[in-house]
Amino acid sequence: MAWSFRIATVRGIPILVNITLILIIPLFAYVFSVNPPPFGFGNVANSFVYGTIAGIMIFVFVLLHELGHSLLALRYGIEVKSITLYLIGGVSAIEIPKNPKLEFRTALVGPLVSLGLGAIFFGLSFGVKATVPNLFLQNFAYINLVLGGFNILPAFPMDGGRVLRAWLAERRPYLQATHTAVQIGKIFAIGMAIVGLLSPFLIIIAFFIYIAASDEERQTTLTQTLAGIKVRDIMTAEVVTVPPSMTIAQLIEVMFQSKHASFPVVDNGTLVGLITFGNVHQVPANRRDDIMVGNIMTRNVAPAKPDDEASEAFVKLAQQRLGSIPVVQEGNVVGIVTQKDVTSAMTLLGEAREQIVHPDGTVIKA
Repeated sequence: MAWSFRIATVRGIPILVNITLILIIPLFAYVFSVNPPPFGFGNVANSFVYGTIAGIMIFVFVLLHELGHSLLALRYGIEVKSITLYLIGGVSAIEIPKNPKLEFRTALVGPLVSLGLGAIFFGLSFGVKATVPNLFLQNFAYINLVLGGFNILPAFPMDGGRVLRAWLAERRPYLQATHTAVQIGKIFAIGMAIVGLLSPFLIIIAFFIYIAASDEERQTTLTQTLAGIKVRDIMTAEVVTVPPSMTIAQLIEVMFQSKHASFPVVDNGTLVGLITFGNVHQVPANRRDDIMVGNIMTRNVAPAKPDDEASEAFVKLAQQRLGSIPVVQEGNVVGIVTQKDVTSAMTLLGEAREQIVHPDGTVIKA
């Protein structure tokens, strides 16, 4: 993931920290160091040091919150790809459970972890009289209570929004449930932005919620529409490959003959890259006899596999910012899949699934 680096692995789950996190910790440290007790250390010596510790602990608690989601998901056999800590919180890359009840539970457990930690720290604070330890316990309590309370709001894609989506999905088609939850999330975001005129940080959070809700809706539409469709179902099997030693002038001839705009580059039977019309367009006309495909091709292309879900291929295309990627099986290039292939399949399947006729004749909207 761009601008993120791994710091640990828990139960096989990569824990990533986004570089933006470094930007916000000094701000939290400052806030904790100047705010008076019990919401800071403003009246205590070494308040900035204590504030820095509290600022870092915010993201420790965010990580525990996300681990609550992820570990329960693993228990249910749901794939968890990673946990990433960002400037304004954490994101667990969890496969959407096919059973709404499982999504309900995995979404709800995160806020419960935070609220539980908040209650524990708040209870412990009554038994500790020393000023600094007591302030730490109180601040840790408030951090977790705010984290749990904020995330339980029904603003998709936050946890409360996912709980709402899961509840709706037991009563209506999944895409309709997602759309409703997303719209409610956007309303919350707009309301938060209006209130945020008094607090710039709220505007940032509102923007994040609005954009994330829209992205989640698009991703859900993609995965649900293409459910059960494999790459082999939509790829072009009659693929033309070219060697890295081919000149650009020769490649242009192949493009005209084959009517294709992108080609896997294969060297001694091994995929080494992808060459596209966009790459060729950057080469001056007077250099096309001198420059070879291997000089300008896109390297380190992550290919798809025939048995991959079509939605996974679309994600790979987007992540690599490519219009097409090769399809490889047992080291051999067996096809190529393009963004147009995926979007065409989505359009056709979307129309076909727009209404489903029940055996008793009832029409069910998808």
